[in-house]
Formats: sequence, C-alpha cells, structure tokens
Amino acid sequence: MPHDDLDPEGQVHAGAAPGGLAEVHQAEARLAAHLATTSALCEAASLAEAAPRVLAALIDHLGWDVAALWLAEPEPSAAGDAPRSAARASALRCVEARSAAHGDREALAEVLRQGPTLAAESDLVGEAFQRGAPVFRASVGGVVDDVDEHAARAPGWERAACAVPIPCGPRVAGVIELRSRAPHRGDEQLLRVLASVGSQIGQSIERWRAERESARATGELRALFHAIPDLCFRLDAEMQIVDYNQPRLSELHVAAEALSGKRMTEVLPLELGERLERASQEAHEAGAVVALEHAVASAGGERHVEARVMPFLEGHVLVLVRDITERRRTEEALRQREERSRESQKMEALGRLAGGIAHDFNNMLMVMLGYGELLIRRLGPDSALRRDALQVTKAGERAAALTRQLLAMSRRKALQREVLDINAVVLDMQTMLQRLIGEDIDLQTNVGRDLGSIKVDKSQLEQVVLNLVVNARDAMPRGGKLVVETSLGEPGESPAARSFAPAERDDDDAPAAGGPPYVVLSVTDSGNGMDHDTLSHLFEPFFTTKARGKGTGLGLATVYGIVSQSGGLIEVESELGRGTTFRVYLPRVEERAEVAPARARPSPVGGDETVLVVEDDDAVRKLIVDVLERRGYGVLSAASGEEALAMLAREGEDAVDLLLTDLVMPGMNGRELAERAVAIHPRARVLYISGYAEDVLAGAEPDRELALLQKPFTPETLAQRLRDLLDRR
Repeated sequence: MPHDDLDPEGQVHAGAAPGGLAEVHQAEARLAAHLATTSALCEAASLAEAAPRVLAALIDHLGWDVAALWLAEPEPSAAGDAPRSAARASALRCVEARSAAHGDREALAEVLRQGPTLAAESDLVGEAFQRGAPVFRASVGGVVDDVDEHAARAPGWERAACAVPIPCGPRVAGVIELRSRAPHRGDEQLLRVLASVGSQIGQSIERWRAERESARATGELRALFHAIPDLCFRLDAEMQIVDYNQPRLSELHVAAEALSGKRMTEVLPLELGERLERASQEAHEAGAVVALEHAVASAGGERHVEARVMPFLEGHVLVLVRDITERRRTEEALRQREERSRESQKMEALGRLAGGIAHDFNNMLMVMLGYGELLIRRLGPDSALRRDALQVTKAGERAAALTRQLLAMSRRKALQREVLDINAVVLDMQTMLQRLIGEDIDLQTNVGRDLGSIKVDKSQLEQVVLNLVVNARDAMPRGGKLVVETSLGEPGESPAARSFAPAERDDDDAPAAGGPPYVVLSVTDSGNGMDHDTLSHLFEPFFTTKARGKGTGLGLATVYGIVSQSGGLIEVESELGRGTTFRVYLPRVEERAEVAPARARPSPVGGDETVLVVEDDDAVRKLIVDVLERRGYGVLSAASGEEALAMLAREGEDAVDLLLTDLVMPGMNGRELAERAVAIHPRARVLYISGYAEDVLAGAEPDRELALLQKPFTPETLAQRLRDLLDRR
C-alpha cells in the first residue's frame, strides 16, 4: 500500500540521528526486534508464554510506548478454506499488553479497557483485522489529511499508532497494536518488519496448535494402547520393544521391570518369545497379519495363548497376546459334552435294542431254566439224564448272565438300591479278587476313612469292582501291581484324566452338599496302558483289544452302564507303558449304612394263599402257575391287565392275596395294573417280574414298598420271594 500520506515530512522521533546514521540505527533496531521476536516464539511453548517477550521486544527495539496483542473470540479454527478477507469474529479481546518504562500506567490501563469495534472504520485494530493488512496512522484521534497541523498538538496517545494482522492459515487470528505519544514514520521497511512479526506469530500459533493436536492424538493412541485388555508390544524394525502396556498375563511370567529396548525372548517364556520374533519378522517383511497359538506351562496347569502380529506405523510391528485358556477349557468342556451326548444317544439306541432282545430272550431263558430245574428235581442223582439237564441249565445261566450284562450296559436293569459302606464291599471281595488275579500280581487294598455312604445296587457295585479288576489283570499278562482304593474327591482334579459321564443326569442322583461330593473307587494297574484311540472306544459295547474268544467286549460297557445308572461318572487316566487308573465317582449320601445281622434262610415252603399271575408270554405264565400250584398255592392267571382286572372284579374283594405281574406288557403295563388292583383289593401284595424295567418304574411312590424279581429266575427264587412277601402281612 502507498504510505506517502502516512509519512509526513518532518514528523520524526525525537532524538533520531540525522541522515544515513539514523537509517542505520533504525535498520539495526528493526533487525534486533525481529530476532528477539523470533527467539521468543521459538523458545516458548505457547502464545501465552511468548506474548510478553514479543511485545517487550517491539517496545524496546522499535521505540514504541505501548504494544498490545488482540485475539479474535472465538478463536478461528484452523479448518476451512475461506479467504482471509472473509474472516469474522464476534469480538476482539486484548490478551496481553506492555508499556515502555516511562509509559503512563493509567493510559495503558485505559487502552486495555477499550475494546475495538470491527464495524468502525476508524478503529485501527478492527480495520487491520478486517482488511488482513497492516494499518499505520500518524495521528490516532485526528484527521489524516491535517496530520501536520494536529499531530504536533495532539495530547496523550494520539501522535502515532500501527496495527498488524496475525495470519493463521486462511484466517486472521488477531492483531498486534503499537502506539506512541511521539511521532513515528510509517515507512515500508517498518511495515514489512511488523508484518513479518505477525506472520511469525501466526505460524507459531499454527505450530502450537498442531503440537497440541499431535500430543492429544498421541495421548489418545497411547491411552487406547494401554486400554487394550490383551498384552501388547510395539516393536521397531530391529525387533526391539519400543512401547508396551502393563503386563496383564502374570501366568506367562512377563517381566515386571521396564521392557523398552528388550527383545521378546527376554520378557516372555523362551519358546513363545522365539515364535513371536519369527512371526514379527514375517509380518514386517510380508506386510500381513500373522496369527499363532501356543501352550505355556505354568504352576496352575497349562495356559493357552493366541497372538496376532501385524504391521504398524513407521515400519514397526504390533504384537497382541491374549490368554485363551478359559475359552479353550470352555470349548473342550463343550466338545466333551457333545461327545458324551453322542455317546449317550448311541448307548440309548443300543440299549433299546438290547432291552428288546433281553425281554424276549429272558422269557425264553425263564422257561428253559425253570423246566430244567423241575426236571433235575425229578431225576435221581445217578441218572445220566440228570447230568444232561445240568448242562442245559448251566448254559442257560451263562446266557442269563450275558443278558444281565446287556441290560446293565444299556441301563435297563432295574436296580435294587440300598445304602452301603463302599469299604465293606471292597474288603469283603478282597479274598475273591486275589484268587481271581493270580499270584503273579501284587494286590493292594487301601480304604479311606470317614467316606460316608453311597446308595447303589450292591450286586451291581460288586460287578463294577470285578470287571475293573479283571480288566486290570488282563492288562498285566506278565504280572505287576494292582491297587484298589477308596477315597473322597471331585471329578476334574487330574488334568490328564479323561471323563466319561452321561450327557444328562437325574436330580435325584446329585451328591450330598458339604464336603467332597463323591465317594471314589480307584483301580490302578501297572500294565500296558492305552493309546488315545483305544480310550475313545473304551466303553463301547463289544469293543475289545483281547484276542478272539478271550472277551466279549461287554465288561467295561457294563461298568459304564451301572455307574451311569447309579448317578456317577468315570475318569480314566492312562499312558502307554505306564499303566492305567480307573476312577469311579459315586454320589455320597447323608444316610448311614446299616449292617443287617446274617441269618440262615430256611428253605422256601408253599402256602395256601391265592396268587393272581399276570404274564403275556404263555410259556412263562404256564411255568409260574405250575410251580406255584405244586407248592399248594391257589392260582388265578391272566394274559393281560384288562383280563386280570375283570377277573378281580368277578372274584370279589378278598379273593386274591398277592398279585404277581409282568412289568412290560402290551396295553396296560404291570405298574398301572398294580395301582388299579390295589385300589380294589388294598390288602393284596404286589410282586413285579420283568426281563427289563425300562421306564415303567420311573416316578414310583417312595413310600410304597417295591418288590421286583428280575427274569430269568429259578422256581426256588420265586418261591422264596413269594413267601417273604406273604409273611410280612
């Protein structure tokens, strides 16, 4: 802009040197002001810190009496591309002011109290802000054209003033104002110096603003980095740690001291650290994410971690390590549950097949064994036919034992549960077990103390012990050590053990509250052990590793069925060449086992009571009627429940003393028949017989005595049970 009208001849600072020497002094002063301003802006961390030094430098070196810094409110954002001339603000606020040492303090305070109005063209600060260019006036309060006349007579601060905009990006951030009571020349050089100072301040404001934004972004990034729940490392191109969050995986033994500058192998378990370094190098070179999983040994058991290694800013690599142990355990538990569910469904299907076969087969065995025993009784001890009949009955008994195993395996054998002391059962079997396993195997029996009681079928529990011991004996063909022991415990205490349990268990089988919930029967051998494949098929029916003819494959399947039906579960721990341990967990109950005194049972005799026999199989019904009639009982017989009820209604209220009924029959089953029959004849006793019980007895009333005779049974057994029931009346 032209400044001839703003530089009246003769209006010079008092005491200025004449001629070229004055110009040299002016140039030196302006250069010093520029350098001092630059130094103040470079050394300060904010405008508030730099402003006093900048204003003081302008006063000291340029000879002005007052310097003030005005900023727009609100302060214009650095964003936007609007032209500088279009910048507007609601107000300008004086944020800093300085006066010369000889300045009028009261006048300075008056300047600070004044606020420029942008709309007023005569307002020096407002004009510079709006125009975005320096403005110089030789007489602040007078008329520019008459400045020569009035300037010399102007009082106070009205002799000279200058306002310089502070450009900040596309906007004007504020104005620097200078005032003097003495006249000043407004030459081009002075305005360029002041404009340069304004530009430096604007650039510094942008720099400070950028530094604040960078610090804020860095702080947010670091806060985000440290808020990540995983263990995080940032590695440089040399694979050294430059940043990390606080170690969160104490199980990995992460070093607690400062980690910066170290390598992964120095702060993590060696093998994991080596794998992560290789993955970091691969991610750095390929520019892609690398994932891995690793198992780490720890005091609390094996821990599993997963890691993600990915390229990061400035050629760095970010490593995230997450503990997935609980997730792995949950997945494994879910997998085992699904496996148990499939196993249970498979066993259920096999059980239905076995139960159906056993029902019909037991009826046939019933007839074979019953008539075989009757035939033996009629033949003399020296009869050759007697020996043949004995062979027939022995074969029938072996077949009956096989069906019992099938029913136990399929959990369809009706259990006669009683409260027992497991130690008494194991100790009673000790002598028999020693004879069974032979002299080349060292049998040790260790029983725990204060185990409480269990509620199981005693004969079935003995079958479990027997089958496990026989299985252990066969695993030690050259002899070894066999340990049978009892204790209290909970499943899952041994990480190496594999659990076998039904997918669903009845609430009635839940263990007692308080203390270890299970009584544990353990059978440990020093034999060959088993591999993973054998373990996966261990309890499948007809699966065996024995030679042909050496086993049926039903022994362990029977154990599984009995334990499952008793509300328990099994754990197996085995290693090739190092033996096997079976742990049977049976729910502990609060009731105490009662030891009944042993007494000799008299041979069963007959009677004159009336028995109603209900059996849908004609041959079985005929056999039972024949046996009872030979012992003097009055017998009524029916082939179905409906026929039996009609007979009861016809015979009268006291016509029947005992109802002997099959449980599983077409149409009305034995339980329904018994309930309706007892309603008609309350004094009648009920004896159930069954080839398998299936679910007919589920939900039976606990206060009603339940008598069940499992097929096949002998005439002697039938007579004994019948007499026992009738004698309780």
